This record gives sequence, structure tokens and C-alpha cells, in this order.
Amino acid sequence: MSEPVDPPAAVPAWFADALAQEPEHHALEVDRVRVAYRAWGRTGLPVVVLVHGGAAHAGWWDHVAPFLTTGHRVVAIDLSGHGDSGHRPRYDFVTWAAEVMAVAAAEGSTRPAVLGHSMGGFVTLTAAID
Repeated sequence: MSEPVDPPAAVPAWFADALAQEPEHHALEVDRVRVAYRAWGRTGLPVVVLVHGGAAHAGWWDHVAPFLTTGHRVVAIDLSGHGDSGHRPRYDFVTWAAEVMAVAAAEGSTRPAVLGHSMGGFVTLTAAID
């Protein structure tokens, strides 16, 4: 028989409130392919673009994005070939970087802050260089 476990600690209200923020769902077309993204926070603020890693999707940022909305419009992209975005015959960092910048432009920014996880880091680096 296993030992009893303590009941889980109560979730702090600030954490529950942040996670309760539902993202807006948007999409645009980049080079004839649908690119989906999620957004949190007010429009007109400086934009932060979150980029997922390989074989992932924008939803991986759902638990992080709400914490960045103070003073920022936060968006998380589904790169083509991932999540709710369309597919291309081939993929490369330059194309994905163009998608990141197109989403930023749709949100009113030509110089967003970009944050990438794993493969998304290579995409954001490519976007920053171009």
C-alpha cells in the first residue's frame, strides 16, 4: 500500500487569473499559405512574438503568454506546417522568419521582441538578422 499524499496546494489567484485569459485567434496569408496565431493583451502596445519549437504549436505558450501582457501585445504563432497553419512543399528558417514578421506587422509592429523555444530560437535569430 502506498503512503498517503498531501492534497495539492491551492493555486494562487494571480496564477489562476493569468491562465484564465483566453487568447484571441487570428490568421493571415503569407506566400499563399494560411498562418494562424493567438494574441493576448491590448492592441497598440509593443509586440512580443513567441515562436514554438519543432513539432509543436502556438498552444505551448498558453501558460506563459498571459504573464507577459503587462505593457505588451503578446502573440504566439503557428509556423507553417504546425498547429492550425497550412502546409508548404518545403520549409526553411527564412520562410518561417517571414511568417513571424508578417504576424508582427499584422499586429502593428515592424520591430517586435521575439522569443523562440528550441527550433523557434533559430527562427527568431533568422528574423532578427533579416
